[in-house]
Amino acid sequence: MKDIFHDLYNKVLSFFTSTEEADPTKGVAINRLKTVLLQDRAGFSERAIQMMKEELVSVVSKYMEIDDENFQLQIDALENKTVLNLSIPVTRPKTDDEIDEAIKEQSLKNQKKAEEIVKELEGLIKEKAMALADGEEIDSELIEKAQKNIEEKDEETTEENTKEKEESKEADNSIEEKEAEEVPDTSKKTRKKK
Repeated sequence: MKDIFHDLYNKVLSFFTSTEEADPTKGVAINRLKTVLLQDRAGFSERAIQMMKEELVSVVSKYMEIDDENFQLQIDALENKTVLNLSIPVTRPKTDDEIDEAIKEQSLKNQKKAEEIVKELEGLIKEKAMALADGEEIDSELIEKAQKNIEEKDEETTEENTKEKEESKEADNSIEEKEAEEVPDTSKKTRKKK
């Protein structure tokens, strides 16, 4: 008899407890459904949202340690505007040295990426040049596009490197200003003693 009440109690209790623990795919399915609805209402593709999330994680990670697994990006479509909501769990802020190092790492990544693109475009140009040398007709527009892409990527890399250097200089200047404010002015005190 005791077992019957125990089983009945567990069955009744199971109606009121969360089923997410029993079925972890339910949470994943709900998140996917929310993403699809969000994309439909706001007009963002899944790729655009994922790219935006990756860039935001990259930028915020320069300045603080975050729990990027629990990073949440939500876009809501209201009557006549779109609202972006972010939830970024911060572990701790980074020190100035860590920030400078993160900026340098990002600059190196950007430079490597630009070099890879340039190599890829150079390979395409060589292929087309070989085709031309073999007597095949070559599309001059394709060569012009490749050259423009190389020039644009070089300009973007230069601009990004310049911007990162300026940010680093601004950070250094603000540190120097703070240090100058913290140091007491002893010159006035020594004059009064004389």
